[in-house]
Amino acid sequence: MLSSTEQEIHATVKVCSNNLSWLLSSIYVSPRIVERKILWSNLSQVAQLHNMPWLLLGDFNKVLTGEDKFGCRSINLNRALDFKDYLDSCNLLDLGFSKPKCTWSNQRQLTNLILERIDRCFTNPSWRILFPEASVTHLPRVFSDHYPVLFELAKPPAEMRNKPFRFQSMWLLYPEFPGVVKESWDREPLLNNAISIFTRKAKHWNVNVFGNLFAKKRKVLVRLNGAQKALANNPSDFLIQLEKKLLEDYNLIMLQKEEY
Repeated sequence: MLSSTEQEIHATVKVCSNNLSWLLSSIYVSPRIVERKILWSNLSQVAQLHNMPWLLLGDFNKVLTGEDKFGCRSINLNRALDFKDYLDSCNLLDLGFSKPKCTWSNQRQLTNLILERIDRCFTNPSWRILFPEASVTHLPRVFSDHYPVLFELAKPPAEMRNKPFRFQSMWLLYPEFPGVVKESWDREPLLNNAISIFTRKAKHWNVNVFGNLFAKKRKVLVRLNGAQKALANNPSDFLIQLEKKLLEDYNLIMLQKEEY
């Protein structure tokens, strides 16, 4: 770690494979104007002192354009222009995003609803050249008023179709699982054959019994992501109620998992 304040943490990241280094800054911008100006003064100094690829990510507590906000008063143009000027002075580019266009919600009904994109990732040009496949994805909002932001340097490789068998310790928390083990060993005295039978039965049980909750969870998250994406694009009472219902469904599934 290079330095830190209440609004910023700066660290150097070393890439062992090619012996390159780049600067990572985690940011939380204060809503108070005086402290915000101090932060941007610090960031300007960082930009001048460290001539290296640079990534900043975090909660900037401010929108850049009218498209970044829904509800309440229109954006303060002077503050938005100040934000843009600070970014330009540090030669920073917005990495963009996919999925819902907002990252924060006040979770109110439609007449008082506010949606904003205030969590962002910025880079300088040399960092963008170093990682051209880097991407930002806004994930479904479940517990917080902020949407989780997934940052990836590159897309992960496609998963192997035939995954090796792995015993999951969480299976032991299910009262039905010992029966799967007992049935496999009772039917076959030879060790290798018993292991093969157990592997086959455990895979089937994992998909059809244990994995049922995971399938429900994935399905709800997909629907929740779609509802929140639609809500960010065109808010309505129906979408607000749908989001609320899907969040209730998700929490119920998580409670069912905790029972085991």
